[in-house]
Amino acid sequence: MKITNLINIFIIILLLNINIFAKETLIFAPLPTKKAVKNIKDFLPLTSYLDKNLNLNIQYTYEKDYKNILKGFKEGKIDIAYLGPLPYLLLKKEFTYAKAIVTFAQKNGNFNYRCVISKFKGDKINFNKEIKVALTQRFSTCGYYMTSLLLKEKMNIELKDQKYKYTMSHSNALIETLKGNYIIAGAKDTIAKKYESLGMKIIDKSDLLPGFALVVNTKTLSSQTINQIRNELINIPKHIYSKWHNITSYGMKETNNNDYKNIKIDKYDVFESCKLWSLTI
Repeated sequence: MKITNLINIFIIILLLNINIFAKETLIFAPLPTKKAVKNIKDFLPLTSYLDKNLNLNIQYTYEKDYKNILKGFKEGKIDIAYLGPLPYLLLKKEFTYAKAIVTFAQKNGNFNYRCVISKFKGDKINFNKEIKVALTQRFSTCGYYMTSLLLKEKMNIELKDQKYKYTMSHSNALIETLKGNYIIAGAKDTIAKKYESLGMKIIDKSDLLPGFALVVNTKTLSSQTINQIRNELINIPKHIYSKWHNITSYGMKETNNNDYKNIKIDKYDVFESCKLWSLTI
C-alpha cells in the first residue's frame, strides 16, 4: 500500500512539473513578402525574447499572401501576425477576433506615417490622357488604397481608370517615375522624401496613419497570454531592442485602435485591395 501511495504521489508531482514547465506554442505569421528569410530574421530576437521571458514556444509559418493569413486566423492555425494598417482592418472586417496590440516605431522614432503621391518636378500631367501610375504592392496601405484616395481628392482622378502597375516596393515606384516610365508614384512619406534631392516632388499626402502592428487572434489566445505579450514588449529596455534587427529595433508601444479612424473601409476604397483577400465587392 505504501509503495502504491508513493507511486501515486510521484505521478502527481511529475504531472504538476510537466504542467509548470510546459511551453505554450504560438504560431506567428510575419508580413508576406518575397524576402521571407530576411523578414523572419528581423523577428527572431523578439520572438526568442518572448520565448525566454514568458515560457512560450513561438513557431513561424510563412504565408505567401494575405488570403492564407485570413484563412489561418479563421481556422485557428495562426495566433499572431505582423500587419500594416489596411491589411489589419481588412482582416478585422472578415474576422472580428483579430486585435492589434503593439505598434512598432519607425527608424525616425515615429509610430505614425503618411502615404504620399509624388511626381518628377519637370513633368506636367495631361488630364486628357490616361495617366501611368506606379504603385508599391497590392497589399500596401500606400499602394492602390491610399493612392486612389489622394488622386481622387487632389486631382479628381479615378485610379481604376488609369494605367497602373505594382512595382513591388516604395523605392521601385519612385525610381520608375523618376526614369519617366510613370507620371505619378504612390509611396510612404519617409521614403518619398529621400528622392526629393533627385527631382521628385510630393504633391499630396494623407492624414497620419498608424504604424505596423502585432495582431493577435483573440479566439485562440487567452486574455492572460495577450496581456503578457503586450506588457513584455512595451517594457523592453532600449539597450536590448536597439541591438535587434530593423523592424524590431526602434521600439514599441501599445496600439491605440483610435489611430485607425483615418482609414475608411468601404467598397470604393478597397476596390483593388480587396483582391488580396479574395473578398466579394
